[in-house]
Amino acid sequence: EGLPTGQADDLQRSSNDEGERQTIFQMDYVQPFGKEGKFEAGLRSSFRRIKNNYLVEQLNQTNDEWNSLEGLSNRFSYDEDIYAAYTSYGNKIGNFSYQGGLRAEYTDIITNSRETNQIIPKDYINFFPSVNLAYDFPGANAIQLSYSRRIVRPRFRLLNPFSSFSDDRNLRVGNPDLDPEFTDSYELGHIKYWDKGSFGSAIFYRYSTDVIERIRVVNLDGTTVRKPQNLATRNEYGFEFIASYNPT
Repeated sequence: EGLPTGQADDLQRSSNDEGERQTIFQMDYVQPFGKEGKFEAGLRSSFRRIKNNYLVEQLNQTNDEWNSLEGLSNRFSYDEDIYAAYTSYGNKIGNFSYQGGLRAEYTDIITNSRETNQIIPKDYINFFPSVNLAYDFPGANAIQLSYSRRIVRPRFRLLNPFSSFSDDRNLRVGNPDLDPEFTDSYELGHIKYWDKGSFGSAIFYRYSTDVIERIRVVNLDGTTVRKPQNLATRNEYGFEFIASYNPT
């Protein structure tokens, strides 16, 4: 055990052929009101198609032919349709300004692993509100308070169940059943203006759900597989400082 067998080394290779096409339709409407008011609305549709052919082969030492390795090669397709509508309104009353908005999205996704004939459809509706409040104080000072909700969809690599092959003992695969992450963001900031620059500071808090984490599983034969899962929540706290200066 652990000694050379005298047999020739196994030669393996992999290739990844991928193509993507995305089409976007967008329409926006803006209506000013008075000096500071503004109403906005819009529609947006996005159609995304990705096809991926992943091939893993091993050299047959007898006839010098490359043969596909079953269970590691796959043809994978990803179809994503997103229909969104948004509206927002903002205005300023004295030293107080505000803006509020709402975006609604309908998402329709189908992933297809053709070698295993695993088809996973997903569709969901989400709403994303946002609020921004600001107040101007004497001396060119202002405070700002904001809230927003956002979505982060899993990247294609995380969804592809046959995404890489460089070590047959330690595999990394995707998960076509992943859900997107959602984040609620809160921020309180202050900004000071001068004639040629400004300095801003802010404190923020972000709370995320369905956070994607890679989990390593050890099989009975000693091999390992790393696969992403929706497992966790995430809390982020932080400070930000931003300075700008225009000398001329």
